[in-house]
Amino acid sequence: MGGSGTTYTPSTSKSGKSSDNVFQRAEDKAQKTITDYQRNVFISFDMEDQGMVRFLANQAKDDRFPFVFRDYSIKEPFESKWKQGVRERISQTSAVIVAIGKDTHKSEAVDWEIREAHRQGKQVIGVRLHKDGNHTVPSAMREHGDKVIYWNAKQIADKLDK
Repeated sequence: MGGSGTTYTPSTSKSGKSSDNVFQRAEDKAQKTITDYQRNVFISFDMEDQGMVRFLANQAKDDRFPFVFRDYSIKEPFESKWKQGVRERISQTSAVIVAIGKDTHKSEAVDWEIREAHRQGKQVIGVRLHKDGNHTVPSAMREHGDKVIYWNAKQIADKLDK
């Protein structure tokens, strides 16, 4: 049994518009809807927790997560150029998740990112990396009364929707 091959040739409607244009507009609209539903999230974390954060960010590629973690990491020293880069990246997101591990509360960079997120009016949520750990919450989060939860897709999504 064989099949016949066909070639798609865009047709033109009575209005003179190509069917390709119609399909492209429909595709663009669908992509915009998906993008509107998904939120870009900045993850603030202590470098010691980088492996765990990457693991959890990969886990978040699951359809249950209505947000996208983008790698906004800046591989530069904690100086003015680094701060400017982080400022720009935070401005491109709708929220900041602070990954709370053993030493997160000691990180000057994490503290600065939290304060910058608040300065920009972003929502900040703390997420504990280890269910068996009750690690110290960064002082900037305590000062702003930010919520802290455990890593759970539904809980994170619920907090981001508030």
